[in-house]
Amino acid sequence: MSNPTKLATELNERRPLIVTKIARSLLCNRDEAVQALAEVIKFLAICAEQEGGLATPSQRVDLAWHEFILFTRCYAEFCNRVFGKMIHHEPGGQPETNASQYCETLRRYAIHFGTPPESFWGTPGNALASCGPCENSWSDHHVHVRDIVD
Repeated sequence: MSNPTKLATELNERRPLIVTKIARSLLCNRDEAVQALAEVIKFLAICAEQEGGLATPSQRVDLAWHEFILFTRCYAEFCNRVFGKMIHHEPGGQPETNASQYCETLRRYAIHFGTPPESFWGTPGNALASCGPCENSWSDHHVHVRDIVD
């Protein structure tokens, strides 16, 4: 896979409205929205390599992913071109399941991309493990990122 930041920058150049919508959703500037899109691409890479398993993003990455998915043709073309298949969004799951999947997602992130940036994945003390607005319950399930990435 190409560099996720480069892919996000290219998407911004071709379809700037994607980044505009991410910036509005995350209440951030365009540069941070491009970084969020790069984090979505990293998450999608983790999803693409996993056969039959599920992954859970952070709330911020999930919100940015939702905005990207709204551009259905662009999203489908991107997934097929970069990953060789469509990466579908399947929300749901119990909070405990999401927390477990989130831990695994962070572990795999660390293997492939290094330490996840706190601004998108949470702090080392505790990171909210949920599938953003997709999760039925907003109860606080925290995981210790330090234990996962060290």
